[in-house]
Amino acid sequence: MGIGSQVTAPPPGPALAEHPAIPLLDYDRVAGTVENGSAPGSMLLVHGFGGGKQQLRELGDALCPAGSEAFYPVLRAHGTSPKPAWGYSVLDFAADVHRIADVLPERVDAVGYSYGALVSAVSAVTWGAARIRSLVVIDQSFEAHPERHEADEWVEGSLLRWHYDFSHLLDVLHGLGVPVLVLGSPDSGVIGTDEEERLLARRDALFDYRRITGSHAECYRDTEVLVPLMDEFYRTKVAGT
Repeated sequence: MGIGSQVTAPPPGPALAEHPAIPLLDYDRVAGTVENGSAPGSMLLVHGFGGGKQQLRELGDALCPAGSEAFYPVLRAHGTSPKPAWGYSVLDFAADVHRIADVLPERVDAVGYSYGALVSAVSAVTWGAARIRSLVVIDQSFEAHPERHEADEWVEGSLLRWHYDFSHLLDVLHGLGVPVLVLGSPDSGVIGTDEEERLLARRDALFDYRRITGSHAECYRDTEVLVPLMDEFYRTKVAGT
């Protein structure tokens, strides 16, 4: 080995990986490359149900600054992550992310799309502002909608999601001092008119709601629209927190 040569050790994995009886989520960690990236630092980006770790990759690549990292966990029952026979409450999904949280930097800015936004919100409430600096929600309702419940192969997760109201999570995050941006598309129908009015009424120094466009399956792809909205949020509500 020549003078000045360096051996770069791989980044450490989760501490629980030393216990093979505990199944852990698959995840990617990607170095940020954006000079003067609009995110304040490292990011945690959580995909929606039926998605994967590539779902928010374009968004993360556009926002994560050089010197930071973007983390993309793969939710249970997706990709190569564990698929238990039961355990599909949002609390189970959030606990999975918690089990690998020691690979994250001390503070991250969380971004969640669809069901991943609910998982991210529960994680932020659990970990607090010392670990989650901010949360961006992309097209996810926090209110109960029993009519959306489907008794299919995901009956447990569907029932535990749609029969329960999670809007109090936004109250808790506000109390913790975690800035939140909700991006909702009227085209998707996920956030109804009444809920949108309630979200607009929450707007203050720590909370904002902005409209985006496109179907639920497509709205997260519009990076040209999302990035400026998130950049403004990071500059006006997150900077200095």
